[in-house]
Amino acid sequence: MQEAQRNGLATIAREVSAAHTPESISIFLVFLPEKKKIGRCAVMLSDRQLLQSIRQKVEKAEQEGISPSLTKSTLNYKVPGTSSTPIANAFATVERHQCDVAIVRFLCANGVPFNVLRSPEFGSMVDTLKHAPKDYKPLSADKARTSVLDEVKRDVEKELAPIKDTWGTQGMSIVSDGWTNVKHQPLINVVASNSRGSMFLYAEDFSGVEKTGKAIADFLLTSIDEVGPSNVLQVVTDNAANCKAAGKEIEKVHKHIFWSPCVVHTLNLIFKDFAASFPWIRETYVRGKNIVKYFLNHDQAHAIFKKQSGLELLKVAKTRFASHYLLLKRLSQCREALATTVVLTAWKDWVNSGDERMKALGREVANTISDELFWDEVENILTVTKPIYLMIKFADGEGPKMGEVYEKMDCMIGEVGDIMKNNKHKDDRDKMNEIMVSRWEKMNIPMHCLAFALNPYYYDANYLQIPATGGEARRAPNYDKEVVQGVLDAFDKIGEDEEERKVLRHQLARFQAKEGIFGKLQAKYDAVSLSPIKWWNTYGAETPELAEIAVKVLSQPISSSSAGRVWSTYSFVHSIKRNRLNSLRADKLVFIHSNIRLLSRFTASYKQGPHRKWDIEPESSYLDDSVARLEDMRWEGVETNAAIPRVPKRQRYAD
Repeated sequence: MQEAQRNGLATIAREVSAAHTPESISIFLVFLPEKKKIGRCAVMLSDRQLLQSIRQKVEKAEQEGISPSLTKSTLNYKVPGTSSTPIANAFATVERHQCDVAIVRFLCANGVPFNVLRSPEFGSMVDTLKHAPKDYKPLSADKARTSVLDEVKRDVEKELAPIKDTWGTQGMSIVSDGWTNVKHQPLINVVASNSRGSMFLYAEDFSGVEKTGKAIADFLLTSIDEVGPSNVLQVVTDNAANCKAAGKEIEKVHKHIFWSPCVVHTLNLIFKDFAASFPWIRETYVRGKNIVKYFLNHDQAHAIFKKQSGLELLKVAKTRFASHYLLLKRLSQCREALATTVVLTAWKDWVNSGDERMKALGREVANTISDELFWDEVENILTVTKPIYLMIKFADGEGPKMGEVYEKMDCMIGEVGDIMKNNKHKDDRDKMNEIMVSRWEKMNIPMHCLAFALNPYYYDANYLQIPATGGEARRAPNYDKEVVQGVLDAFDKIGEDEEERKVLRHQLARFQAKEGIFGKLQAKYDAVSLSPIKWWNTYGAETPELAEIAVKVLSQPISSSSAGRVWSTYSFVHSIKRNRLNSLRADKLVFIHSNIRLLSRFTASYKQGPHRKWDIEPESSYLDDSVARLEDMRWEGVETNAAIPRVPKRQRYAD
């Protein structure tokens, strides 16, 4: 019998060898006794006719009894229409490829970006479909946008419960921003934010309603009542006059709630003030902007430039923060490519082929690019404003940054002043300092001072020995008059009565004097290594009232950027193609989209692995300047203001 089996296999092998290349014979290694020789044949995968022919010969051999041990389960590949087996499924390369093709066809047919395949929700959907009943039929569009959408929203709300539970212990901020959608409807949103992230709650249509301070205040007061006034520490909006008026109205109703202007908006106004006050900044920016406009508005000139450059010029929108810095920075990076472009024959021929206006604009752009003084001013502006730009990137990010903003703002002002000491425009140093201090004083609220005073890191002996900007001695927060006054003002708002304020003051004195547990060696070490929130949770037992206030204050955001980013989701969900979407359904879609992204940030897969930062578009032209990239750079030790020393207040006003 064994001899007959070998003869039968040998006959089949000779026929295959005659019919195709010698590599085809490798498929028969699966029938040999040595399992280690099992392998897949690339030729067989690409020739279905040959595979079918061999299958028929094997089946015929089985029927004739040549090899009783040969069964269908020993075959690696499956032809459509035949039965499936565990081994066949394990090596079903053709079928797997067909699934991949079907997925890509669906994405392409519906204009869905490939980046969605990085989402963990996609993998979860595929796993669920694997266990679907055989007679499962995909749900209809009507069912998806009604009952199922409502169910998904309820599920997400349940998953958000652990974050809502932190509102009682960490407090939260009501963050709000306005926007106009594709239907030209004015919307105002509400976001609840603390150290656990920013949770989108809802947005309301203000069509036909004048957005006065009173109207905005009534809207936000309703939101405060819904989340519980005792949980809210501050309301954060932009710096518009009506928002400021709304903040004052809210403070009248709820004495303990602070109104805080957005730090990012304030810093962006410093850029605009600089451009308006200093001709050398304004003229350089205008010349740089003209270069960008010329290339982006003329396709042929742009095509010539792109052949020389791996980077694209940025035509930054007015609504984008630090637009002056970003435009000039990208120009500086493209300087060599621009210089090469304007000396090419193709460039000169194209410019000379136009009318007189085109020729004049082309010569002006070429002269600007060839002007060394222009590039010197570009580098000069970037050097002077880089601390402001880095501060914007810090404030624009998510997370609890209330305990750092006071120190970093002082550092920023001090560093700009130091740079201007040796600058050719050093005569403008005092005016620059005046602009920055003026904006800082308008933005600064007592909560900033209280958070600064409650950050244990700023009392560390080693930190205080590091000279501040300009070489002056560094001082602890309790030796800064402005900070102490801000702390007292904050206690007046937070404390319900004089007895409670007295308790807070006495406990603050114990903390600043490092008495009791605060003086332990472990507490001093951990003040440097632990986050301020964790430090107070660990060592605040002796001062429970102050520890509760410290955790809440230090958990708050400093900008309205989280509310502003919601509008990017709205523009994605409620686009021109979906302009018939009603505002209620759009609100549900944005709620699910935003909060699923929030929930994913607490998973290990978001920090590393195939789903790392899955919701960030890798093809974005702004990725290099994004918050995510800045976070990576912080670990690389590049372009961060984390180590910029603090400048005392008296130096801010010094000559």
